[in-house]
Amino acid sequence: MPSQQNSPSKRGDTPKRDFKEALEPAVPHLARIPTLARFFLVVVTSLIASSVLFTLTSGLTVGDLGLVSKHLEEWWEVTGLVIWRVVEVGLPWALGFDSCDAASFLYLTHLPTYSLLTFFYGVRPTSALVSYAITVFSIVIPFYFLRSPASVHDLSHAPSGAVANRAILQDRPTTIYTTLAATSIFTVVLYASYASWLPAQLVVHFESIPDISAAHAGPAGLPVLFLTLIPAGYAVRDFLFVSSTGHSTHGSDEDSLPVDHESQYVVVSIYCRTIGQLSAKTRILASRTFVLAAGVLFNTIVQLAGTVQSVSVEGAFLWGAVWAFATLSVGVLFGWVEAVPGV
Repeated sequence: MPSQQNSPSKRGDTPKRDFKEALEPAVPHLARIPTLARFFLVVVTSLIASSVLFTLTSGLTVGDLGLVSKHLEEWWEVTGLVIWRVVEVGLPWALGFDSCDAASFLYLTHLPTYSLLTFFYGVRPTSALVSYAITVFSIVIPFYFLRSPASVHDLSHAPSGAVANRAILQDRPTTIYTTLAATSIFTVVLYASYASWLPAQLVVHFESIPDISAAHAGPAGLPVLFLTLIPAGYAVRDFLFVSSTGHSTHGSDEDSLPVDHESQYVVVSIYCRTIGQLSAKTRILASRTFVLAAGVLFNTIVQLAGTVQSVSVEGAFLWGAVWAFATLSVGVLFGWVEAVPGV
């Protein structure tokens, strides 16, 4: 009899425990290092890799980037940029991004800076691409070795209940359509800015800017603008759409738990009555959209005002705001797509 009384409990607990364990990705040996030590290792490895790679490729980049770079003479300027670099590494790590998320996030947050340097400052595409790649991959590589991939980025090894909408995520036409839709939004926002208020702001707030002809290209410049933004469309699709659409609520009791609003603090109560009422997928999409838009804006301000000659903080803010608005618009588009029944 005792064995019969205990068996239901075991049968009820074991699947739930097994399910939670199945959702946890296989942890590589290096990832078993304590969290603080892993973070320190990621930061140090990133800084060393960045310094070494920029030194090795200085012959390709210094000639172009050195002409537009601000010469930092004060210790606080150098310290500020180093601290910001640590923030660039720490924020994705603290938010639990894997290497794919980190690559998309860093690619998008640095895109406004390198687009400006390429199209308006005459920096050769090869120099910009080399510097761009070093900036991104010097952070992504430590993530790759020290953090396991998320289930949505490792569908072949993810348990069946860990990822929702597998058919949508693996559907090639859907990937193409969502990528092109995101690319189109970036293109339209930039083109509308070029055709209206942005050229005047570039002249006023970017004193040493040598050429703004790209902003006056008109309809003839649309194909080039669209093609150059396709990688951005794919990156924002992966960062926003894949992570939110693939989120699985199977096995989660979060939405079924009663909420005692009277016993909570005001802030928590407001959250539960507003954002807390949204579905898990919508919360993920909204939070990632906000984080990405804020990252695009603040990183653009720091990079341009802190490293490019004669760029004011206001000018860097306006340029970054264009890209941040485009990012928010893409997030709204994906929210509309995910609202379709069955997604």
